[in-house]
Amino acid sequence: MRSDFSPDTVDGAPWAFIAVMGVTGAGKSTFIQWASGSSEIQIGHDLESCTSDITGYTFFFNGYNINLVDTPGFNDTHKSETEVLQNIASWLKETYEGATRLNGIIYLHSLSNVRMEGSALRNLKMFRQLCGQEPLKNVILATSFWAEVAKDDAIRREEQLRTTPQFWGDMLDRGSTMKRLVDRASALEIVGLLVKKPHVTLQIQHELVEDNKSLVDTAAGQAVNEELMRLQEKHEDDLKRVQKELHEALEEKDHEMQHILKQQQERLDKEIEKVHIEQEQLRYDRRAERRKIESEYGLQLHGIREEYERRARAEREAHQAMLQQLNFDQAVALVRANEGKIPIREREELERKIAELSKELNSLSAQQKTAKPGKSSAHPERKKKGSSRYLFKALQVALPVTTMALLGVPIFSPFGSGSGAGGLMDKIFGGDALGGAEEPGA
Repeated sequence: MRSDFSPDTVDGAPWAFIAVMGVTGAGKSTFIQWASGSSEIQIGHDLESCTSDITGYTFFFNGYNINLVDTPGFNDTHKSETEVLQNIASWLKETYEGATRLNGIIYLHSLSNVRMEGSALRNLKMFRQLCGQEPLKNVILATSFWAEVAKDDAIRREEQLRTTPQFWGDMLDRGSTMKRLVDRASALEIVGLLVKKPHVTLQIQHELVEDNKSLVDTAAGQAVNEELMRLQEKHEDDLKRVQKELHEALEEKDHEMQHILKQQQERLDKEIEKVHIEQEQLRYDRRAERRKIESEYGLQLHGIREEYERRARAEREAHQAMLQQLNFDQAVALVRANEGKIPIREREELERKIAELSKELNSLSAQQKTAKPGKSSAHPERKKKGSSRYLFKALQVALPVTTMALLGVPIFSPFGSGSGAGGLMDKIFGGDALGGAEEPGA
């Protein structure tokens, strides 16, 4: 076996990723030290957690580069169950998004625990929700600390784990494998069982990435949230009882009991606050994700709006510049094409202005011809490029701005540039209103 093992990875060898999970004190660090041969792993000898972060330990075994990933215990002494779930879920999400797939998970349980109850049972439920049904075929359930327990007791506890559905029984029925961790050889045997397993996607990875769920909405997150809600209800009921007893102690002037009950009240207040904090942590993922999406969307929307406004302004300016280059007769064709959109009284005023200006321009052309008979213009004044300004400026004085917009007439700013009505003209008319008008110089 030693010839198939190296503490160093081998270039070109395929990789196998295996997560190691379990409650604090289950023997995760011991397992990884035995399997990897690494002396850098700190092993705890009490219930204090030695693993606070997710850490990978690599080595070469049986043709594979192995990465054993040590995870915080589900009942970590320094982190809440919510924080542990957040850490593990974030790592699983990142690895999945980075196209790294697990070959399996090793879940350790110490036989030194007389019963499977309390936090161990709750966290086993969370572990099952984290994995899902199909991935259980890639899970090895390993019992540890055989040397610390009398053999008969260890075997009895192992059998209880095996046969009780809410312990390991149901997972074994769904394809999980049960093994004993007793020494380094057994640790490497467990690793060897998983390296050739097909890659697996855990339920929480699918929920977070493929279904785009928030952590609190995943099956594992809901399992944690249900427990938090149960604890909150229990603490609040206890607090009501203590407050009632404290009221009675105050009436009876029982100072000693008052002191005891006030201490209990303070403890329960802290427990309720702790539950609230964990609930907020569980929901923080959703709020943070929502803020991220809203921020990114806001930036995109701002950029889209700026680009739209820039283009609209450019189109409006180009459209108004084009209108100002029309000759008088083309301008008349424009407004007459749209005069059906304005009231009859304003339509009459429009025609009166057109008639007045036509007469003035014809007179101006005649005067120019008389003054310079040998240098007459190739076109009369009303046919000259830009003569539309006579009509547009006259109408701006005679008609309301809204009527000008309906007619498709540019609004001349006192500062010399077009203003907002042009955008409305673009939307209503575009350039179609000029159809059939004579081109400049025609």
